[in-house]
Amino acid sequence: MLRGKTATLATQINTAAAFLLSALALWIPSGYSYAALLLLLGALCFAPLWLRSRPDKATLVLSLLLVGMGCMWFLLTLDTGMSRWDKGLKWLLGALCLLYVTACPPPPQAFLAGLPIGCIGMGALAVWQIWGLGMERATGYTNAIQWGNLALLLACLTAVPLVVFWRQHGSLWRAGMGLAIVLGLTASLLSQSRGGWLALAAVIPLCLRLAWRLRPRLFGHLLAALAVLLATLALVLAFTPRFKDRVTQAATEISVYLENGRDDTSLGLRLAQYRLASQLIPQKPLLGWGAHGFVNEMQRRVDAGEYGPEMMRYPQIHNDFLDAWVKVGVGGVLLQAALFAWVLAMFWPSRARMARHVEDTLRWRHALALRVMGVMVPVSYFVFGMSQPFFNHNSGVMSFMFYVAVLWAALQGIEGKN
Repeated sequence: MLRGKTATLATQINTAAAFLLSALALWIPSGYSYAALLLLLGALCFAPLWLRSRPDKATLVLSLLLVGMGCMWFLLTLDTGMSRWDKGLKWLLGALCLLYVTACPPPPQAFLAGLPIGCIGMGALAVWQIWGLGMERATGYTNAIQWGNLALLLACLTAVPLVVFWRQHGSLWRAGMGLAIVLGLTASLLSQSRGGWLALAAVIPLCLRLAWRLRPRLFGHLLAALAVLLATLALVLAFTPRFKDRVTQAATEISVYLENGRDDTSLGLRLAQYRLASQLIPQKPLLGWGAHGFVNEMQRRVDAGEYGPEMMRYPQIHNDFLDAWVKVGVGGVLLQAALFAWVLAMFWPSRARMARHVEDTLRWRHALALRVMGVMVPVSYFVFGMSQPFFNHNSGVMSFMFYVAVLWAALQGIEGKN
């Protein structure tokens, strides 16, 4: 960790960025961009300072993986002109910001303090869009699926400090955090995004396993709280016609596709895309078809009547791994898998890692909260990407990169790795 007046100024800027990252979230247009811009400006202005810092192995490998993702997205994009550089450049700048923010890490309180604000903002905006503006689905300022999935992730992240710091705060703080979580979940429900909620099937067992290993005395309380939450959600879904219709619609779309191959519905289109990928990948498994080659081959098959014209609405498959595999080959799959696996391994709260801190101290609790939140991000994104090209959207790329970077930097700050 760097010292001195200049380093202090850099840390203060990074503290503001960490707070804004979670506080602005997606309830204002491009809310995630303000924190990213602060970190990028800091990385450029304080380059002579942080370039002297030697990153640890985990940070260095993560930065290289981000660079690899940037290079891959130069191959995946169909854009031309200046926009061709957009997504790939974001990954490269994210790697730069990672190296900078870990050299001058913000305190964990900054990101944690912004979480309930972000959830409340997203929930309030979703309620306004549905009942104030009469919109069918809450979309925020982005795609409804992106909005709903990121709202769900933010609510899950907010639940972590509520559990970890439960005894350190009074009833007013607990009620505020609980309300924030409810509003975050409300934003996700009102988006009517169905696939993202499958992430709970991965996140909840993961949290229970961690609680069992690290805090077995609290396992029963956590299990009871989760049971109440799931029962509440089940009641909301059962007695809300709009959500019941969405579930029924999903079952109908799958049934219709399996019976007659109809691919002009949301889930029918996804299943048709997966079938197309299963046909194309074996033909060019190592290097892929290329972004343009994939679209041209899809057009040829649509023209031949093998698939409906609805397929041409999307130049990407609604699955991050399949989309990368069919376009750039098996290397794209391995790169994304390595990114998720490495982030998961970096944050995993093993007993040996948690033993570095005296149990139940403030430092121990901060380390636990940061590690559990850091684990949630790749696990959630893995599930999100199964039914949506999540990294094809700016909100998906930026949230992943900067959530991971800020959480990791804050963890490095309290563990004194730099």
